[in-house]
Amino acid sequence: EFAGATEIKIKPGYFPFTEPSCELMAKHPQLGWIELGGAGIFRPELVKMLTGKDVSVLAWGLGIDRIGMFKLGIEDIRQLFSHDLDVLRNMRSA
Repeated sequence: EFAGATEIKIKPGYFPFTEPSCELMAKHPQLGWIELGGAGIFRPELVKMLTGKDVSVLAWGLGIDRIGMFKLGIEDIRQLFSHDLDVLRNMRSA
């Protein structure tokens, strides 16, 4: 179990600087599938341009805002960044 998720899956994804790429998805009991993070291998031409080396570089990250959204049962990620005090107070009591 992760943050109340009923299922976890990894599926192919697209990120412009990595190839291949994948997304970490979690199923929320009420909201359905939500993307929590992504990963991939940096494209070799970018690594060479940035470092001057021929090496493989793994990129990954979890969206802390997505995890908060999942944990609090928030449907719209923009609510996490609201300036409305009533919205923020209701999140805290969730």
